[in-house]
Amino acid sequence: MNVCLKFYGLGIKDIMQAHIIISSNNNVVYEGDTYNGEVFICLDKGIYRLYAYSLDEEINLYFYVDREKYYFYFPRSYMRIITFQLFDYFYGNPIEKGELILWKK
Repeated sequence: MNVCLKFYGLGIKDIMQAHIIISSNNNVVYEGDTYNGEVFICLDKGIYRLYAYSLDEEINLYFYVDREKYYFYFPRSYMRIITFQLFDYFYGNPIEKGELILWKK
């Protein structure tokens, strides 16, 4: 199953990314770095241990793979995701899709 792991609280592109290690039954199945706060990997259904670190913060937990997308938060992430619909001023049509991410400076 193709799985996306999304990490909030990281930088963009390859700046301030996390190094992650995913293991199952004490065997490492993936080790690498995120890009844009994401990692795309192929995993079978089951329980995995995730260890991720970036700067002086870390995530160390177990998770069960049974869907395609997972979200993880580093303690420094102050993000809140708000979903809303925009309408084009001149045509009055809704804009199909958008995402605005707000955070404190």
